[in-house]
Amino acid sequence: MPEAAPRIAAILTAHAEGVMAGLSFRSLLEAVGVARAGGLEVEVLVVLDNPTAATRAAFAEADRHGAAVAEVSFADQGLVRNHAVGLTTAGHIAFLDGDDLWSENWLADAYRMCAADDRRIGHPELNWFFENQQNLYFLPDQTDPAFDPALLRIANPWDALCLAPRSAYVDHPFSARAVADGYAYEDWHWMLETFLGGYVHRVVPETIHFKRRREGSQYVQARARKVLTRPSELLDFAWWQERDRSR
Repeated sequence: MPEAAPRIAAILTAHAEGVMAGLSFRSLLEAVGVARAGGLEVEVLVVLDNPTAATRAAFAEADRHGAAVAEVSFADQGLVRNHAVGLTTAGHIAFLDGDDLWSENWLADAYRMCAADDRRIGHPELNWFFENQQNLYFLPDQTDPAFDPALLRIANPWDALCLAPRSAYVDHPFSARAVADGYAYEDWHWMLETFLGGYVHRVVPETIHFKRRREGSQYVQARARKVLTRPSELLDFAWWQERDRSR
């Protein structure tokens, strides 16, 4: 009889974070430990994309902690995530960037919420930014009566460091970055497409993601270049007119 697929794949992606990646890996392992203590089967994957020597060294002993390590050369965060999805059969997948941190309860509590409905995508209640940006951001819940979906036309209220059913990543793979052509914000585009695909973005109470905002990050570069997210029906005003007519 074939082995049952793990319930969760905790996937860390890294590139040039160096020592910081080791701290992120420890954060991931602590969240995995809490989830496993609660009876959940969790697979741990690390995917390195054109890693620097210091970043590769941070995971030299990752296998001792039960993690599988893969190395790729996409130089593209979205494509790395797509590749990582293909490395696991887990029912739910959670991504962590190599310089960010999870609260210890993240995996367990997010899975508890999302497992109840295979169209749910879980987000932390709070993003706590540190280093070159120090502020707090409370994420909205799509089911909150005060949430206006039209917000998605002008901003991305969520990001890809979420826990989602594998189907959300398979049905809606991340688009490639194409800053030279005027396109980036692959997280935002993924939110648009999953929203259109019928997935519901929920906030997991009392969970936190600690997000490093460094100089020269892809987000900072994209803003400096004034690029756009890729086209989506949800960005078309005609879609909203049709939606209002059908109500």
